[in-house]
Amino acid sequence: MRRLSPPSAAHGFSLVEVLVALIIVSVGLLGIAKMQALLIADSGVSRVRALVALEASSLAASMHANRDYWAGIAAPVSVTVDPASTPAVSASGDATLSTGISAAVADPQACESTVVTYCTPANMAGYDLVQWEMAMKSLLPSSTTQVNCQNANLQVYCTVTIDWTENIANANAQEQGSAALQNQSYQLVVSP
Repeated sequence: MRRLSPPSAAHGFSLVEVLVALIIVSVGLLGIAKMQALLIADSGVSRVRALVALEASSLAASMHANRDYWAGIAAPVSVTVDPASTPAVSASGDATLSTGISAAVADPQACESTVVTYCTPANMAGYDLVQWEMAMKSLLPSSTTQVNCQNANLQVYCTVTIDWTENIANANAQEQGSAALQNQSYQLVVSP
């Protein structure tokens, strides 16, 4: 009977090989963690942008619902919504809208009451703008918003502009020198 002898050289991994493999796996895991962090940051930015688009569409729907006022604009109208200023909503170019905004600011429940004679189309437009401004203020406290309406060839066009500042995550070392805060703007053209 023959005796089996162990091989002369043991086969396996050396400690150096294991350490190199560990370093490679660690670098890969760090890269995956960085990508995950960027994805989370980008999803937050996308969420804010989608909500801004929904808020602008909400105002457009209010304009479509109140065609008596918005489609009858004869002169250019400019409405500025700025939570940092007082009053937060101001209008120029149309005295009836300024009156409607003032009435809506003074008595926000006026257009919700059952008294139909108090809430004129200008009051309703003012009420809609004040309610919209409050929604924008809760979404983006530092945003500024402007609505500009023009009557061109008997067709009214309103441009809703929303400006805000958002945090942008830097994806690589080349972007580290750029500012993390960037100004953003969203515009929607509405024909009430």
